[in-house]
Amino acid sequence: MPVLPDFESAEFAPALKAIRKQLQLSRTALAAQVGLSTAAIQRYEAQDGSNIKPSREAYERLSKVLATLLADSASAAVSPPPPVMPPVAVAAATAAEPAAPLAAGILLADATLEQLIARAKAMGAKKVTVEF
Repeated sequence: MPVLPDFESAEFAPALKAIRKQLQLSRTALAAQVGLSTAAIQRYEAQDGSNIKPSREAYERLSKVLATLLADSASAAVSPPPPVMPPVAVAAATAAEPAAPLAAGILLADATLEQLIARAKAMGAKKVTVEF
């Protein structure tokens, strides 16, 4: 059973976008895996006048890649989660004292913004820019 409605169907664009988001893939990541451009994925998903329909070949590649990724994500959801590492205590930096560079064993994902900036400067960065 195909994971996507027929590419001529009005349901194709919203289904493609929903599956891509379910897999937590960017348009660029999906495009790279399928061998298409990011712009093509964007236009396939568009639900306005800018949308285009994929060729039969592109549709088949999309369906095949998405079916594989969905199967992989389903099997990953069934497998036991990885062991949880105990949290590492990190002292909160105050405005009066600069944040210390990351101590050994602290993951970047667990570090505060101040610690990340201090670490970058300790490694020689003259300027650190943070964009959200």
